[in-house]
Amino acid sequence: MRRFVDPIVRFMVNRSRATYRPLHIGAAVLAGASLELGLIPLVLVVAGRYLDAVLRLGPLASAGTARLFAAACFAIGVPWLASSIYWQHRNGKGTPLPLVPTKRMLTTGPYRFCRNPMALGAIFWLAGWALVANSRTALYGGVGCFAAAIFSYHKLIEERELEERFGEVYTRYKSTTPFLFPLARRVRRD
Repeated sequence: MRRFVDPIVRFMVNRSRATYRPLHIGAAVLAGASLELGLIPLVLVVAGRYLDAVLRLGPLASAGTARLFAAACFAIGVPWLASSIYWQHRNGKGTPLPLVPTKRMLTTGPYRFCRNPMALGAIFWLAGWALVANSRTALYGGVGCFAAAIFSYHKLIEERELEERFGEVYTRYKSTTPFLFPLARRVRRD
């Protein structure tokens, strides 16, 4: 596994040292927004409904209940997602896209509550779309696979990259700030 991960970590560390032109930032924002706001939810809804029909799975809940839970997921997810993206651009001088990573380590704003507020927001955002589709496959399969992929990326690649870039500062932050759930605060032991 290390043979696969090490070159990716080195590439990302080197990218973080590059100078970004406005075109780089714009392309990263456009690509990220197109994926997160458009393509992934569209695939989730269409594939979820299709697979539910093929597998003869019924809806998750009544239409009204599914819409209510979808609205709750959007109400939780959108602020986490939007504020973390904004914070990365404004204070981190980069983007969520690993090809244009932040220049500075973020420990304020939404990053003071958990190390991965964007992942938290994205999971709720996609769960909201799965509930709009009222699809079991989209919620359990699609959102579950997305969460597993994003957690694997964070644990295997991003944490190593951040430790290499920021050293002890990141290690301390990691030891006192929860991975994903803001209420799971760790007690700092000095």
